[in-house]
Amino acid sequence: MAMLTEQIRKVDVNVRGLKSTDGTVYLSPGLQGRIFCSIGDTLIHKLDFAMAADPSDDFNNIGGNSLWPAPEGGPFAFNYPHGEWTVQDGINKVCPELAVLSDTDAVMSKEIALINAKGINVELEYRREVHANDISSLARSCLVKGVSYTSTDTFTARNDYPVKDVLLNAWTLEQFPGAEGVIAFGQFDCKDTSKVINDDFYGDPLSRITFADHLFVFRLGGPDRLQIGVKKDCRPVLIGAYDPARGILIIRKTKIKEGRYINIADNDQKNGPFSTEDIFSIFNGATLNFFELETIAPMIEKDGRFDHSTVVSDTFIFKGPKENLAELLVKEYNINSKEIIK
Repeated sequence: MAMLTEQIRKVDVNVRGLKSTDGTVYLSPGLQGRIFCSIGDTLIHKLDFAMAADPSDDFNNIGGNSLWPAPEGGPFAFNYPHGEWTVQDGINKVCPELAVLSDTDAVMSKEIALINAKGINVELEYRREVHANDISSLARSCLVKGVSYTSTDTFTARNDYPVKDVLLNAWTLEQFPGAEGVIAFGQFDCKDTSKVINDDFYGDPLSRITFADHLFVFRLGGPDRLQIGVKKDCRPVLIGAYDPARGILIIRKTKIKEGRYINIADNDQKNGPFSTEDIFSIFNGATLNFFELETIAPMIEKDGRFDHSTVVSDTFIFKGPKENLAELLVKEYNINSKEIIK
């Protein structure tokens, strides 16, 4: 663990680690507020050390868990402020202040300004509250190693922005290395599978998706980048991924809350940003050799104005033999592990 900490400190001298069960939750203010996890000296998230050490003026896709403003595309987009896909400095370059509150809790915050596709300059507080969870009893019961944390991520308006001009949903994505052979999945609580997947993005993800027992299975890899949303209509419970090559199982959870959800698709959304309501999203990087598990929050309005958006996400990461990880899926999450772990 000390070796990995020293390696990360070479790209962020201010990184701090919170102990969680068999691993560490790293908060990196020097890498724009990203979060990374390890189990022992095994780094779980993607972290491009070379890019972190020598960032460019363009988007630096370093990895980890990062907080973004949605929507990316459409009339309210934050990633097309001038017509071309751009990650603005508030996300890509500005570094937050870090306050460590205890052995298990820390906060990263910064003041940023983002321009949306309507040309509105939106001033915001960006805030990440992180709590390292103790999952030792669960990990021990299945004879696996584990690390877990809860992040409460918020964008808060610093001025008045009518909702006719500004739509903003907090959105966190976690990047992990790998694609080919990785099995992503989601659990939901409805019988109608047509209510589950939003495929408004690009490519044909449905050809790589199967359904069984309130579960969808998304086979990652292949030649094409693909992305899906998971609709609020299906009452989603969680998303996750199993990487057999690394012996790693990842679970992400968030609760459905009151507020305005959107179509998370990174395009003009043929039926508009309110054509569906996404709670989760999964990105298959294919030949880029990474994937993403994403959670999305509703926008909260007050008196017809954007007020804030908060996404609370629970991340659980387990490492161990496939038989033990399969047992954990059944025991803790009531998931038919045979659909995921072969």
